Amino acid sequence: MACPSPWKDIEDKFFECSICLDLFKEPKQLPCLHRFCKQCLESLLERQVGTFECPLCKDVCKIPNNRIDGFKTDFHMKSMLQFIQLQKTFENEEERECVGCEEKLKVTAYCFKCKDFLCEKCYRFHLTNKMIADHRENVLALKDVEGKSLTLEKLASLKEAPRCHTHPEHMAQLCCCTCGNLPVCITCTYGKHKGHDLQDVGNVSKEEREKLQKELEELVKRKENVPSLTNKIDKVSAELTSIVADTKKKWKTQYEDQTRKLKNKKEKEQGEFNRFETVLDESSRKELKELETEMEEKIRKVREDYDRMIKIKIRKFKENEDTRRNEIENRVLKIDEAMNKLDAVMNERNKTIEEQQQRKLRETQNLSDLWNQWVNKFENLSTIASSVLESHNHWTDAQCIPDIRAASEPLVEDIMKDFPEMESLSDITMDDLPMLCIDRVHISDNVESVVDVDVTKANDFFLTSITSTGSGYITVSGTLSGDQSFITVIDRQGHQIRHDKIDVVKGSSLYPNRHCAALSRDKIASVCESNQVGVYNIHDGSFTQNNITSLLDDIKTMTVTFATCITTDPTRGHIIVGTSIGSLFIFDEELKFIRALKLPEVIKWSRDILYHEGVLLICDEESRCAYAVTMDTSKTKAELLYKLPQQDIDGETWYPYSICADRAGLVYIFWRSFGNCIITQYSQDGQQLLTTKRTEDTAWCLTTLMTEEGEKLLVATSYAGKILCYGLTPA
Repeated sequence: MACPSPWKDIEDKFFECSICLDLFKEPKQLPCLHRFCKQCLESLLERQVGTFECPLCKDVCKIPNNRIDGFKTDFHMKSMLQFIQLQKTFENEEERECVGCEEKLKVTAYCFKCKDFLCEKCYRFHLTNKMIADHRENVLALKDVEGKSLTLEKLASLKEAPRCHTHPEHMAQLCCCTCGNLPVCITCTYGKHKGHDLQDVGNVSKEEREKLQKELEELVKRKENVPSLTNKIDKVSAELTSIVADTKKKWKTQYEDQTRKLKNKKEKEQGEFNRFETVLDESSRKELKELETEMEEKIRKVREDYDRMIKIKIRKFKENEDTRRNEIENRVLKIDEAMNKLDAVMNERNKTIEEQQQRKLRETQNLSDLWNQWVNKFENLSTIASSVLESHNHWTDAQCIPDIRAASEPLVEDIMKDFPEMESLSDITMDDLPMLCIDRVHISDNVESVVDVDVTKANDFFLTSITSTGSGYITVSGTLSGDQSFITVIDRQGHQIRHDKIDVVKGSSLYPNRHCAALSRDKIASVCESNQVGVYNIHDGSFTQNNITSLLDDIKTMTVTFATCITTDPTRGHIIVGTSIGSLFIFDEELKFIRALKLPEVIKWSRDILYHEGVLLICDEESRCAYAVTMDTSKTKAELLYKLPQQDIDGETWYPYSICADRAGLVYIFWRSFGNCIITQYSQDGQQLLTTKRTEDTAWCLTTLMTEEGEKLLVATSYAGKILCYGLTPA
């Protein structure tokens, strides 16, 4: 790493302050090894309290109690700057006053003991006179500078050893390792530094250089990761752009396909209406003519009867025409509304994916900027280390190398950091466009298939929740024992893809029933009744979670409070947790708490919740009803919109247990009574009850799944661990 001629290899800007862009004046060094002029750094600290950021690498530096004077002066840099100044003086060839004869002559040398310039005559005197023989080794001649053969090692040898920091009248003879390698004299050994670790500076220099060489070798080795990470960042950015383009292309194809089908259906309805009018007109004329002919053949005395019959016929034709016209016009209106809604969804989806793209590109750029900062810090550290090592000066080693090593340790750790989240920066996945249905969706009369869930069943096994994601997998969750819950990923045949057991929060007395909801194509949000909310990756099983007991404890109640259910708003990346106390808690994808939302007083216990079409649908166990409430995250209280219609079967009391929606926007609720279970189907807004269907008595929860054969309604049983599959087809 060290270079044989640092003066030639080190760029000029290395000696320039990045604030004033001039050569350093009284350079002060930060812990990150970046340095600035004392005055420039002082102006930077004027309005800072406690800490401040390095302007070059953004490291946070603590401000010493004595502020600017507490930062270390970079004596090594001052030494190199002194040589630069000497070099410029020699190059100018100006006449200066000689320290030896006090005549103004062209100077040809500099004596570091005299700390002044020498003319040619006095330079020769320094080299030959025995009275000042000790000056010979400290004289720098003009020819050495002009030949550009002067190295840092040679320059260091010209200088005197430093003075004792306590007794400046004495030369330093030892190095106090206890006090940060300070130069001390013999007097200090039985005074201020008595009992300290005092060593010969040569030994300290050797030890420090060996340590630095090891760390620099490790740092260089780690730096090899930088190009690969840069390539990875570029690859992620390219993949992100490609995925966004493919997603938009897929949506456009779906949009055009649905629009074409809706337009064809509209034209078909209008054509049918036109044919109906034509047939109706011809039929009416024919019948009227027959009646008129018959009237002429009859005697005039019955004309009044035929007139009345004609009027009745005309009125009926008119009524049929109006009824049929209204039906067709209503259907055409629904098609227009569906097309408008599809346009709105398409626009919203494009806006959302563009926002996600920009956010992820910003995150990618932040990573790239961070690595660029590390690379710049590495280059700065390498240059400083090279210049120090090349000087081969024991005192320089003892004073500078500990700072270099202190700065290299965190840099090695930084460069070794892995960023697993970077792999997901190109992962923008959203559901397909909704199938806007203007007709009803029929639930198959019989169960199409029954799947046994491949999951380890403990003594207290209980399946409490089921969901599916865009990846085609099914996720089930529930309880294994009194202190363990589970999350299991299966395929359509019930074969296990992943199975993870999760321990209950230590000290919790709540039962670990676990609920889940799809968050993205590869992730689900999950909450346990022992008050743990988390995000689970269905592919690698990674799981992060937070304990939200303190949030629930903040709401004073006479009963035990716990989380009961979960839903998501994938567009905004929000996770919504329902509770047993009539309140909701909202988190982002990183599980950071956003706010609590108080539910209307009529809702006491959220058995299950569903974010749907901008509103929240809630199955309330205590009131035995399902409600729709507003979902405005900027407010602290939700407003009641309406109650969903309830079924009345056999006069029994029904409890809403689970809720979901299909791609057409139709809502499904699973209800339980004493040993009986039913499924109800509602319109997209949930205000019209469409269908009621009985199902397995051991059923507990439901969801929908898109397959190659179309969308399916999945109903999971609690103890048996089975999934019943119903078909969903347009009626």
